[in-house]
Amino acid sequence: MNNLSQVCYHCGLPNDQGSAYPVVIADKTQFMCCPGCQAVAESIVTMGLDDYYQFREQLPEVSPRDLAIDKDSLLFYDHEKVQDKYIQSTSSELSSISLMVTGIVCSACTWLIESRINKLPGIGRISVNQSTNRAVVHWDPDLIQLSDILTAISDLGYQAQPFDRAAKEQALITEKKRYLQKLAVAGLGMMQVMMYSLGFYLDLNQEMSASTWQLLRWVSLLISTPVVLYAASPFYYSAFKSLNNKMVNMDVPVTIAIFGAWIASTYATFIGSGEVYFDSVSMFVFFLLTGRYLQMIAIHKSGRALEERLGSQPETAIRVHNTSQERVLLEDIEAGDILLVKPAAQVPCDGILVEQSAEVDESILTGESTPVVKSKNQTVVAGSINSADVFHIKVTDRVENSTLASIIRLLQSARETKPKIQEIADNVASYFVIGILLLTVSTGFYWYYTEPSMVFASVLAVLVITCPCALSLATPVAITTAIGNLTSQAVLINRSSALFNLNQATDFVFDKTGTLTTGRFKLESFSNLSGLDDNQVLSIAASIEMSSEHPIATAFSHIDTGDLTISNIKRIPGVGLTAKIGNDVYQIGNEMLLSDQVFTDDSHEIQLYLLKNGNLIAQFNLSTEIRAEAITVIDSLKKQNLNIHLLSGDKSTHVKALAEALDIPMGHVRAGVSPEEKLEYIEALQTTGKHAVMVGDGINDSPAMAAATVSVAMTEATDITKVNADMILMRESLTLIQKAHVLSHKTLQIIKQNITWAISYNLIGVPLAMAGLITPWIAALGMSFSSLVVILNALRLAKK
Repeated sequence: MNNLSQVCYHCGLPNDQGSAYPVVIADKTQFMCCPGCQAVAESIVTMGLDDYYQFREQLPEVSPRDLAIDKDSLLFYDHEKVQDKYIQSTSSELSSISLMVTGIVCSACTWLIESRINKLPGIGRISVNQSTNRAVVHWDPDLIQLSDILTAISDLGYQAQPFDRAAKEQALITEKKRYLQKLAVAGLGMMQVMMYSLGFYLDLNQEMSASTWQLLRWVSLLISTPVVLYAASPFYYSAFKSLNNKMVNMDVPVTIAIFGAWIASTYATFIGSGEVYFDSVSMFVFFLLTGRYLQMIAIHKSGRALEERLGSQPETAIRVHNTSQERVLLEDIEAGDILLVKPAAQVPCDGILVEQSAEVDESILTGESTPVVKSKNQTVVAGSINSADVFHIKVTDRVENSTLASIIRLLQSARETKPKIQEIADNVASYFVIGILLLTVSTGFYWYYTEPSMVFASVLAVLVITCPCALSLATPVAITTAIGNLTSQAVLINRSSALFNLNQATDFVFDKTGTLTTGRFKLESFSNLSGLDDNQVLSIAASIEMSSEHPIATAFSHIDTGDLTISNIKRIPGVGLTAKIGNDVYQIGNEMLLSDQVFTDDSHEIQLYLLKNGNLIAQFNLSTEIRAEAITVIDSLKKQNLNIHLLSGDKSTHVKALAEALDIPMGHVRAGVSPEEKLEYIEALQTTGKHAVMVGDGINDSPAMAAATVSVAMTEATDITKVNADMILMRESLTLIQKAHVLSHKTLQIIKQNITWAISYNLIGVPLAMAGLITPWIAALGMSFSSLVVILNALRLAKK
């Protein structure tokens, strides 16, 4: 280890020139051989365990790049500080983490990892996404450690490590470089071998001498050898890994075809007689590598929308204490800290604006680049950009609980989940490989007993033409592309199944306040029915409403609450709030608070009532406005033969007026309904065979949204509503629902087209190959063309 720049500082293996991975250890830059060693080394430094490198007695026997990762290195992922960085969420019992897995080539790989890891004690669930090479694991840390999970995945022949965007980008660069090198060898080899093969194909009258024929064979063997032994090596490793785990993936027949054809051709060359297939083998390898490379690029491009929009989160922030400033790590920031945000800088945490006003770019969340003006005490979310002057925020929660962090978790979860149609496709692909091998054996036996000279060519053509690349790609590429498209348009997909369920929708059910109306309320007037001063009444109402996340609470945000002490605040679902001030119990909410008490004024759109110890003391009159795009969106949905419904907890006069303005049938309108009644309404629709989409924004909508086929939360919805919704609109525009519905229909069409194409291609190609009517090189061309059609068709979903 004298020259550390030439060998990996972590594992001791040689560093490839120009591709070492740096890590600062003890204030000195050391170089690693691969992203795996780099990630482990960074974890060690993050934990403050740099002394590991000083006191270790020997180097690990293997490197992460060898896929069988050093067990001692994996133990560092069990450290609390490391897990704090990577663990995304925890329930009462299970921890959850997103892993980056390398070595996945087809649906059989995902099946193998899921089936084996799910059997480990303490595993709640593991879900592997082939299109993103990501896995989400839920486990009980009391029964199994994270290092044990990573080791078990490594034992299967795959490399897994906690997901890190920088490591992912570096791994992609390395993978692209490796593929391009292999593609270059395969491409050059294919072109050269095809040139020599032309001599065979054009010698129709057999005028070429035997020695010339033999020379062309030897040259073809020489050129095709690096193609087979080097360029095609990823297929062999994948096939060996699959067989070693007692299953078959798509690379098993691929390996049989490549090695079988090359060995038979080599034997024919040595003995000087028989058919050779060096051209077909080289072409097959090149086209297959090209398909894999295009698949990798397509998936990365379509799945990159999230990473591009989220950008690189800052690792530090400027904390202000009295008159001093200090730069601190984000993980050291606590609620209540005051942070300084410079112009053009990214807001590091969710917080409340301290200045009187500020301008921020929230395009990371909404897709709209126009700066938004924020007023004092308004929320400024993590990830937004300061568009003007310096401002300060008061942090409301730790960075891992920020709005941006929640969005990242939701999107990652959506990309890891599999809709039913993809599960079916994965299962079909697994059985399809077995079917290929059976058909190949049957074809071989048939020609062996009828025309022995046709055996090898027909068997090879069947193996090549049935390579199930297109079938494996049909669904995951389309899903990843569609989710990326919607993300770029500010539609957050919490569950990928929502894309397919939305396509089945027959009814759209809308809440009123904050959904079809803007949700921005203003206090028009109020009636003071007590002996208290008007300012006292307003302060009491505002103090109680401050604890509410409902949009109505914003109508009181401008009122000075004074120094009132509020306690025992509780929500009354569908009604309002109750709280204690001193020894008095106050309630504020809708008319359901009233029993035999008299309504003082019902001419306004929304009334809130304030009760003191059960007695009415004030009425507040609020108003809102219809969203500008509501009429256009509802009209468009109706033209698609979708039924529109309106449910609201508000009173009938104003709900009916809104329904008339939007041309919603009165038979589909319910006013003054409670959360339970909204739920019953949705359930009644579902029991008649309808598929309802519930669009809402409040906690009172949550039960109905949970029962709906698809639930959609507005951008101003409460946190609970957003977490449980299938889709979240990150911009205040109902047109996003319309766009999502159109794209869901297009996504399902694309997937059906891809699957239909893949199956039709095989139904036509396989019989022709079995009948000996397709040569191996034509089969290779057809296989590549089939996969390319699927990829390009799926990429149509990227168009906005």
